[in-house]
Amino acid sequence: MSPAPDTHKNLALDLPLRGTRLIEASAGTGKTFTIALLYVRLVLGHGQPAGESPGRDNGFSRTLVPPEILVVTFTEAASLELRDRIRHRLVEATEAFRAQEGDDLGERDPLLAQLRADFPPQTWPHCARRLELAAEWMDDAAISTIHSWAQRMLREHAFDSGRLFRQELVKDLTEPTLEAVADYWRTRVYPLDAAQAAALLALFPSPQRLYRDLRGLLQRDDASLVYAGEPLEGEDYRAPLARLGACGASLHASEVRAREAWARDAAQLNETLQDLRPRLNGTRFRGKNDDATFAGWLEELHRWGRGELSLKDTAFVKKLARSQLQLNQREEPPALPLFEHLDSWHRARTEADDLQQSLYPLVLADARDWVSRRLAEQLETRAQMSFDDMIRGLAEALEGPAGETLAERIRVQFPVAMIDEFQDTDPAQYRIFPAIYGVGNPAPGREPAADTAGVDDDTALILIGDPKQAIYGFRGGDIHTYLAARHATRGSHYSLDTNFRSSQAAVNAVNQLFLRAEETHERGAFRFARSGHAEDNPLPFHEVQARGRREQWLLRDQPVAALTGWLLPGDSDSGLLGKTDYLREAARHSANRIAGWLNLAAEGACGFGGPGEGAPTPLRARDIAILVRDRGEARAIREALAERGLASVYLSDRDSVFDSPEARDLLHWLRAMASPESVSTLRSALATATLGLSLSQLDLLQRDEAAWERAQEGFVGYRQRWQRQGVLPALRQLLHDYRVPEHLLAGPRGERRLTNLLHLAEWAQQASDALDGDHALVRLLAEHIEEPGQDEQILRLESDADLIQVVTIFKSKGLEYPVVVLPFICTFREVTAKSGRPLFHRGDMPLLELAPKKELARDSFEAADDERLAEEVRLLYVALTRARHATFLGLAALKTGTAKSAELHKSALGYLLAGSEKIDDLQALRGCWQRLGHSCRDIVLDDSDSRDIRYQLIPECVAKQPARSPSHRSFRPWWIASYSALQQRAGATPETFEAEVRDEEHRLNEPRAGIVAEQALPRPGSLHAFPRGPEPGTFLHGVLESLANAGFEQALGDAGLQEQLLERCRRRGWELHVPALQSGMRDWLTTPLAAEGEDGPTLESLRHYRAEPDFWFATTRASTADLDQRVSEGVFPGETRPALRRQQLNGLMKGFIDLLLEHEGCYYVIDWKSNWLGADDSAYQMPAMQRALLDKRYDLQLAIYLVALHRHLRHSLGADYDYERHVGGAMLVFLRGIRAPSRGVVRIKPPRAVVEAWDDCLAGESFAAGTVEERA
Repeated sequence: MSPAPDTHKNLALDLPLRGTRLIEASAGTGKTFTIALLYVRLVLGHGQPAGESPGRDNGFSRTLVPPEILVVTFTEAASLELRDRIRHRLVEATEAFRAQEGDDLGERDPLLAQLRADFPPQTWPHCARRLELAAEWMDDAAISTIHSWAQRMLREHAFDSGRLFRQELVKDLTEPTLEAVADYWRTRVYPLDAAQAAALLALFPSPQRLYRDLRGLLQRDDASLVYAGEPLEGEDYRAPLARLGACGASLHASEVRAREAWARDAAQLNETLQDLRPRLNGTRFRGKNDDATFAGWLEELHRWGRGELSLKDTAFVKKLARSQLQLNQREEPPALPLFEHLDSWHRARTEADDLQQSLYPLVLADARDWVSRRLAEQLETRAQMSFDDMIRGLAEALEGPAGETLAERIRVQFPVAMIDEFQDTDPAQYRIFPAIYGVGNPAPGREPAADTAGVDDDTALILIGDPKQAIYGFRGGDIHTYLAARHATRGSHYSLDTNFRSSQAAVNAVNQLFLRAEETHERGAFRFARSGHAEDNPLPFHEVQARGRREQWLLRDQPVAALTGWLLPGDSDSGLLGKTDYLREAARHSANRIAGWLNLAAEGACGFGGPGEGAPTPLRARDIAILVRDRGEARAIREALAERGLASVYLSDRDSVFDSPEARDLLHWLRAMASPESVSTLRSALATATLGLSLSQLDLLQRDEAAWERAQEGFVGYRQRWQRQGVLPALRQLLHDYRVPEHLLAGPRGERRLTNLLHLAEWAQQASDALDGDHALVRLLAEHIEEPGQDEQILRLESDADLIQVVTIFKSKGLEYPVVVLPFICTFREVTAKSGRPLFHRGDMPLLELAPKKELARDSFEAADDERLAEEVRLLYVALTRARHATFLGLAALKTGTAKSAELHKSALGYLLAGSEKIDDLQALRGCWQRLGHSCRDIVLDDSDSRDIRYQLIPECVAKQPARSPSHRSFRPWWIASYSALQQRAGATPETFEAEVRDEEHRLNEPRAGIVAEQALPRPGSLHAFPRGPEPGTFLHGVLESLANAGFEQALGDAGLQEQLLERCRRRGWELHVPALQSGMRDWLTTPLAAEGEDGPTLESLRHYRAEPDFWFATTRASTADLDQRVSEGVFPGETRPALRRQQLNGLMKGFIDLLLEHEGCYYVIDWKSNWLGADDSAYQMPAMQRALLDKRYDLQLAIYLVALHRHLRHSLGADYDYERHVGGAMLVFLRGIRAPSRGVVRIKPPRAVVEAWDDCLAGESFAAGTVEERA
């Protein structure tokens, strides 16, 4: 057995963060927790050589920020969860480093306490600030799926990767692939002569048939093709096709000669056959003694002879070939010309069949290569890419001429990468990371480099996964690729071996089941130990420790065993059960037991608790998960549950709502709405099961013209509503008129069916927005129903009520449940010709077998079935590690077809119990399970009970839930508001500071109504003569931004700034204005920021300021009318100004402040304005600036900024905050008026009561809901 990876009690703190590391995390051992803490270490620079944590030297070479730490996983849901968990851990760490020494962190979070202790206390505030910034930066963190990251790399490094900057993502390759297949057909089939074309058409009658056979091969283009186990590379199909064409000609000639022979001797042949009739072999010629049958044979011979039948379509005539005409007593048939010619035809047919059998895989291999290339060319020509192209494109770029340059750029961009769920990788994905970070040699079948853990201390690659949970082979996941990576990283393996999910008993039971198989079976628990070489097992099972849960599942005050087998008896003495009977009995028994538990829970006799802890918490339906393989098993258990009054929900991530009966019924409704005058269309809609009309109601519509007209008028009304208001209101009116929800909810699966309808109605409304006309929506829905698997509209959960969860084992991976039931765990799916192309491996090389029958490639089929069983063992491991407390298995002596003994050894559970030995019957199964139980008291056997139990719902025992608020009391759009959005009719919010500046400059340079006086020309060389408009305004803001970034205190002496200003003006053709700008810069830096007659700081004297900070705060149902009134009363009251458009602020308020500064303990917000008020300084007197402020509603802008400042100071200063002492106010600075007596400054500082009134108004409902405590 290969050595166990290093185990560390505190691996998250001990793991070296340099080079390549492989972490194997068994189920429930805190993989995501570990990733989050490693992320915290990277942000802090923990263990950095010569860093601030002197006790360790295992960290990365420097501190990192979120955009530098790449975290890759394989699903969108997983990436979102990782982002949230890491953000939460950063926040927790921030709070820990802000606390004082001597707190209780060591008890609450020992690992975080140990991490903090590795840093000197004087550095804790600095660490806290770094962690806080990282948490705030998480929206920009490099956490994504591998596909989206690969796409990003191709786009960002387009030059080095040789890719286009923009490529359209094609999610469904069906149409492009069909096009490529059609091109192949035109290229390869059309030029053939008639005989060869006929031979090829016998194999593939159409391009669609060729596509059907190719589809699976194209999806696994990494696998080599074999036939009967032999590789097909380099073999050409043309030579056998030519021979097959010649055989076709020979067949035709033989049949012609045979038909001519029949024509010459037809009468004699009839006599000969009548004479041979008694001597014909009865097995070969079954029915020969029946006159009608024999007469039919002769009629077939005559029809063939007349040319009405082809020889290959006959049954009797083909048997007249001399070699096929079997007589009794081994008598030789007479030597007639017809028999001889038919024998020639048979020999040609046999040769043709052999050629056809060998030609089929050769054509497929040629077609796969040709179509793959053609498809790639098509996508490249159209600037498109598929999901696989993202991965393949990046891998090829890294292996191309500029590969090292690209790898270096990516290493600089992401010095550290963590790959989550690495066991689900595939060969193409694995090519990427070794090329970047240098992990040995990924090429299958080649010896990897030696230990690469220390290849580069300036990078780190951390691979995290659990090969025991590699269950996604059907999606392309390749455990052999994982094992190759494991071999390449040998010497750098670590493991998480403490289970935090399950009870001690549950962990013990799973340990015992797999350890016993590991120690007693020649190939180990997971079937990767080579026969006779158990010490060299790349996938061993290592015992897992349990952290342990104090809580237990108690049934009548007794702990329930962790692993229970329910033994299901069969009908015969041997106890065998066929699959259909097994599904029925296992579902019935499981449903009975669950009903019994819930009945006891209602009585207080079944629940979760601990010894001496009082009454247990009752078991609830949602605490129970039933894990199944597919929807067929889900249907069986849900029907059994429903029969006992138990409600359940089936959770699957692959079912499309367009594959439901409700989608087809909705199609009928929409057709009738679009064409209510069509009688047949309307009848189809009214007869749908979902509409729910009874037979008597339908009969009335048929007989009563008035009733028909009313129904027709109703659909005319739905069409009118559709055209006026949209399809969703029309459908809701139909549902109301026909009381559809009422009758659906009264029937079985009512919630499911109604949810599907509402989901489809919502989709129809969204889709119709992009379509022209009613019939376009009808066509689109019909297309989605035709191809439901191609759409992203996955079935939604019909209820969040207290329901039993029925979940596929695949979907359950990563989840946990208090109680798990595996009713059908004995089922298996043996690899056969019907189950698709056998996929297997030789070494690390994936192979696809093209032989259509097991008899032609027995070794290939057996190798594929061996891999199937190994993956099912891993699937069983996933299923058995989901439970916190207990797992229940439906055990049966399962057989298939007419087998005389059980075939349980072909299942994963059978393999774990008995290895390669057969479990022949029920008693053998009982013995295997009991032997397992003898070595572990947490494993028990329970014989099934034939009594049916119904769930008895006791209303007074049902916990009352709080009343739920309606989710849609009224239309409340959630949006992000800003000052700019409030000023615009469309309400669009600028997303960046630059966008907000440009937007504002557009508005402030609009002509002001009411100014009719003739304006003087500005003096050349002054700021008043500087160009006006959006671009110059944005330019002036950029100049001030440059001054702030350089530091106001040293900007005047910065020669680089002056040169930069000159260059920026040259690019715009503004060289004449450079002196005015340079003079203006000096004025802006040295003029006090204060209104006329007031004192204030200068920019060059500032030491504490921040340029362009953004802010966000929540608003809930705030009224702009109310806000407008309060701002008008608080800023220059009594003055006229444009009214705000009435709308509701519900979501977030967002903004960018030009400058936030602190001077002598007082905080100010400043907004720069480039407005041109007149030709000289006299235009910038207070009345003129006040009028400009009000006309442009800058009063609203300053009010919002003051509220943001008020909230920020209240939060950050806490009890020390004093508005009068800490808030200096908000200033508007007209940059062109800086030399005027007014200095171009308008400052407001309303009383605190006014600012709090604005705050309350913007808070809206969130204020009313309870922010009084925060305000206090």
